[in-house]
Amino acid sequence: MNITKDTTLFLETLESTDYHVAEGANLTIVALLTEGWEEKAYLNFYLESENSEVYFNAIILGKGENSFPLETISHHPTTNTKGFYYTRSVLFDKSRVDYRGNLVIPKEGQMTDCYLSHDTLMLSPDAKTITIPCLEIEADDVTAGHAATVGRVDEELLFYLQSRGIGKSQAQEMLIRGFLQGDLNKINDEEIRQKVSEKIEALV
Repeated sequence: MNITKDTTLFLETLESTDYHVAEGANLTIVALLTEGWEEKAYLNFYLESENSEVYFNAIILGKGENSFPLETISHHPTTNTKGFYYTRSVLFDKSRVDYRGNLVIPKEGQMTDCYLSHDTLMLSPDAKTITIPCLEIEADDVTAGHAATVGRVDEELLFYLQSRGIGKSQAQEMLIRGFLQGDLNKINDEEIRQKVSEKIEALV
């Protein structure tokens, strides 16, 4: 897919796709993923010219035995490009996320600014998450980083909310919404942010 102007995409599933982002273009992808798939989805982002930018924001709500295998590869073959990749997962039952994030910056990719993160909230002992961040950096004038966290519902906070008369399921829903709020705030498109928020409300 060729991106020649500022483009925002809202996705509810991921398929292997190559995105070629032209000079000065901004590609924003907001993904709300609730139905799993079998084969790994490879998303290649080629920031081919100066001042091209990618913002990837995925929220995964996994239930049952749904599996979400995906890989993002951010290619920065030229100067002055930006790529930011945020994935946030909430996993119930026996759901599973397998995420590999790659930042590829050759010597020609000076003044690249890129970052990737994957944060997971586990709501079942049978759920599973795998996160593999990969940074291939040959340029010496770049800003690049990654982060990953895996946690469970804070039982003390859950108990505190219940002690204030809030039912357990409602308290858990509040904690899930709080966990997701940071990534919701990253969605600049108000219509998409509202759509994602409403779908989350219905699902959790």
